[in-house]
Amino acid sequence: MGQYTMAVLPMHWGKMSYTDSDDAGQPFLFLHGTGCDSSDWVRVIEGVPRNSRCIALDFRGHGQSTVPTQSFTLAGLAEDVLYLIDYLCLQELVIVGHSLGGMVAMEAAQHSSSVVGLVLLEGWTSLASAGSAFDAGRFYGSLQETEIAHIQQKSEETRSRFKSEVWDNFWESVKEFDGYAYLKQARIPIYEVFGSIGRNDTTAQQLRIPPNPNTQWIWIPNTGHYLPHECPNEISKVIRKFHTP
Repeated sequence: MGQYTMAVLPMHWGKMSYTDSDDAGQPFLFLHGTGCDSSDWVRVIEGVPRNSRCIALDFRGHGQSTVPTQSFTLAGLAEDVLYLIDYLCLQELVIVGHSLGGMVAMEAAQHSSSVVGLVLLEGWTSLASAGSAFDAGRFYGSLQETEIAHIQQKSEETRSRFKSEVWDNFWESVKEFDGYAYLKQARIPIYEVFGSIGRNDTTAQQLRIPPNPNTQWIWIPNTGHYLPHECPNEISKVIRKFHTP
């Protein structure tokens, strides 16, 4: 892949930061989870096919993006994604989203014909169902203590940037999100990817992923929630399923 450039896009709430390899091939847009940022995708992106165009943004208040002072919602993050897609004139785009990023990806895909595929890395259909889907103690999987501490510190620092009322309003919208109806009627290929640690007999049912011939489940052994950190090579393999030479 080509040299990455860091750029900022002026938004009504401030400046949105993103990285762009600016290659000519298949475009992939990477959306991080809560408290994470675009840098969390570095090892995953290293494994995608050469010449792929890889873009990774920082959500509002995350990474290098401006911390918003006004209330916003998950739908607002999806609007930011759609604005970036239009700004960069992206076509036949695949969105790769982790956790919150997967939920935003579903919301954005509903409103853009440019999105032709989704890779949802524990991108929950709804938070309420996800909370009880797995056995306890699987969140950080097999990550080393130093990496867990880094993830926790970055998450805490990100959360602390927001006024409490702004964050609370946003998080209420995340809790209200429900992607079931979209997933049921989606006409694009979707990979639902989960870590297998903590999986039990009721997990699949609790995750509330409707039957759809366009949706494929992938379970990655010995991993928890932080798939981009735990198994970047396995995630890259999933992404390569969308590669067109």
